[in-house]
Amino acid sequence: MRCFLTVLALLSLTAGFTAAVARADAPPMRHLVYSFTYEAFQNGAVTSEPGSTGNRSYSTKLDDKGTITVDVLREAPDRGLVVVVSEQGTYTRRAPAATCAIYGNTTVACDPGKQVNGEEYTLLRFLGVNFFDPNLLDAKQHWSVSQNKGKTTVTADYTVASNANGILKIDETRHVGDTSTGSITVDSQTKLEYVANRLLPTSVDEYATEEQHSGVIGISTTTYQTTLDLVSDSMANKVNP
Repeated sequence: MRCFLTVLALLSLTAGFTAAVARADAPPMRHLVYSFTYEAFQNGAVTSEPGSTGNRSYSTKLDDKGTITVDVLREAPDRGLVVVVSEQGTYTRRAPAATCAIYGNTTVACDPGKQVNGEEYTLLRFLGVNFFDPNLLDAKQHWSVSQNKGKTTVTADYTVASNANGILKIDETRHVGDTSTGSITVDSQTKLEYVANRLLPTSVDEYATEEQHSGVIGISTTTYQTTLDLVSDSMANKVNP
């Protein structure tokens, strides 16, 4: 089953990644473990092409659960966090350790030679320094981010639904568009519980829909449901929630 990792990977900034991960072999400053559940359902139609048997439809489904581990190595001069992420799924969602640089504006740049799954990207984009910055909030407790790289664009809106002594409920609406090969769009609705003084989410619940229009592939729609829950944080005893 195809994942929208292809779209996300297009946003990786190779030069910035190279600079940020220099000296990334230092011992970790912080060790995080999240449990995850992952569900994906894809259906589509392959258009009739000369010499083919005509229009064809298909559907596939994939479920898994397991853990995602993140070791925070250091903070780079550009405030990107250098991390090593890996995934241990029960069935098929597995990925070996990969080095990434993550930023407060939700940009994630990973080693292009390593596999990083979509649910890993979902977690990483909320771990950057200053992901939540109270100075950016408007009167409605809202902020937004926008990124453009070539034919790929990302826009996201965030709203703080509640704040109980620094434990935040944050809603995200996100749109990713890519026109480099046909047309791919990904729209997601995400709910976070985020602890401001620990700079991390304790839970993430994301529902995403991807639509792809491209040549012989025809039209395909994939829905993803991802949940993440913090299991352990090596700095939990050093910072009060």
